[in-house]
Amino acid sequence: MGLALDLTDEEPEDTETYEEWKRKGEPDRVRLTGQVAVPMEQGADGQSGTETQPYFNSSTVSHSVFDALRLFSTRSSRTFTLDHLKVVAISDKIAASDHFNEGLLDFFLRDHQMRRKMLFFVTEGDASSLLELKGQFNDIPATKIEAISENYQRANRIPHPFAIGTLSDEIAKETSFIIRKVKVTKDKDIKMAGALLFDGKYSKLAGELGEQETIAYNLIVGEHKNGIITAPDKQGHIVAFEIFTADSKIKPKIDGDNISFDIDISATGHLGEAQYPRNNPLTSKYIKEVEEVMKEEIEYQVTQLTHKLQKKFQLDPFNLIDEIRVEDYKTYEKVRRNWDQRDRMFSDVPIRFHVDTKIERIGITGKPEQKEE
Repeated sequence: MGLALDLTDEEPEDTETYEEWKRKGEPDRVRLTGQVAVPMEQGADGQSGTETQPYFNSSTVSHSVFDALRLFSTRSSRTFTLDHLKVVAISDKIAASDHFNEGLLDFFLRDHQMRRKMLFFVTEGDASSLLELKGQFNDIPATKIEAISENYQRANRIPHPFAIGTLSDEIAKETSFIIRKVKVTKDKDIKMAGALLFDGKYSKLAGELGEQETIAYNLIVGEHKNGIITAPDKQGHIVAFEIFTADSKIKPKIDGDNISFDIDISATGHLGEAQYPRNNPLTSKYIKEVEEVMKEEIEYQVTQLTHKLQKKFQLDPFNLIDEIRVEDYKTYEKVRRNWDQRDRMFSDVPIRFHVDTKIERIGITGKPEQKEE
């Protein structure tokens, strides 16, 4: 059902080989935690006939991910098959290590049984903690993680699903990318929000995007499915704009060595909440004001994120270089090696945003607008 990979100081199970290898340098030691579903007997009412936990976890330690996986066979009669795997999670410590792409990912990208659509996550802290949570409804943690990941269509602070096949493609292209971040909260629950940013050249963790920055990212790349934008109106009252549809059009402008981008973002939705005084009429003028407030809020968020990526990280997870490839292949060949590598051309490219917002529904509450006589 699920696999979690962590770096560890624990002794590997094959200590003889490990002691021999230490003479040539200290190899990484990884702890692989696997989660396997346990078939449950069903009672007459369709409910579980026992209180037995519907899964079990097993952990092994080795210097090889493949070897650690096969060590499960020394612990259980059940075979751990990769084609039943739903999620793979690695710790942020592994993601930040020099061996993330060069060694520890190799097994997941190479094995022929690994499903390309299997979901891939990076955790804050130990990845194994995700598989150890006991759900309120006796959920299997790996299944719960998979289910939460589908909520990106309602929660715009969750990035688009990231599969092992996508990871393989991004590494091959050497383009910068983001991966969903998931963590265990203080009250021992799972939270999936925000993203981790990876350097395309080295496929190594470079930083992270907060939840609001992830919303901005989704709007820029056109992956905003549904979600809420909140901001105070001009009187300081909180309003919430639920976006039903959002579209992004990225237009490169190439003039010799001068490259710039115009990005048009359009968002349509309804007024989900307006905390203004109840005795005020909900006028068309106020709706226009809210549309302008939301336009300014989106412009601010996407501009702030772009500035952070250009100036702090100098990385392009928007994949704007691909827009250049489509527009002008000769220019693409000229700049692609220096885009967010080497000379970091991306960091100085002008990017202009043009945002349009439209409220189509206002709900059923509020004092109606009075017609002038």
